[in-house]
Amino acid sequence: MVDKFDRLIAPKGYDWKLRDILPKVLSAGENAGFLTPEGASRLDVSGHLKAGIPVCPPEGDAGTGMVATNAVKQRTGNVSAGTSSFSMIVLEKELSKPYEMIDMVTTPDGSLVAMVHCNNCTSDLNAWINIFKEYQELMGIPVDMDEIYGKLYNHALTGNADCGGLISYNYISGEPITGLADGRPLFVRSANDKFNLANFMR
Repeated sequence: MVDKFDRLIAPKGYDWKLRDILPKVLSAGENAGFLTPEGASRLDVSGHLKAGIPVCPPEGDAGTGMVATNAVKQRTGNVSAGTSSFSMIVLEKELSKPYEMIDMVTTPDGSLVAMVHCNNCTSDLNAWINIFKEYQELMGIPVDMDEIYGKLYNHALTGNADCGGLISYNYISGEPITGLADGRPLFVRSANDKFNLANFMR
């Protein structure tokens, strides 16, 4: 595949080949380097994240999330939330029977991991934030997406624990976990719910 790519771009006359720019493939446990001061400042503008942290070899987001949250021992787990979402739970024993919605993987030491994946998570939220971005642009205010996300996410922490009664059905696409074939995003509230920005974002 790499050779095919190089042949396809050959007429462009680039002075590099794909293998020159791809990261070196490493095995689990190998030293992949250390976090640089520049990298630390890009990841954490607050300055709490320090340079020099050892870096693990590139891995899929599921495995990386398990390691990053120290959820690799039995009876531990983690949840990843992004465009899609999934939970990874390290089991202490085999499941009693197969479950259609649970995929089984393993940790490097062979412990069973129950993985549940959902197609929908933050895509609907991203669509709403783009509405706020468009409003800001209409007002002639410079747009910094990092700042928009940061302020709105932090403001969400000030909302009510029950989101003021507001409910977001964030089905951008179909969701096998809940048996829905097609996505139909909805935002639902009653007239008496506490409809404010903090609750909306929460």
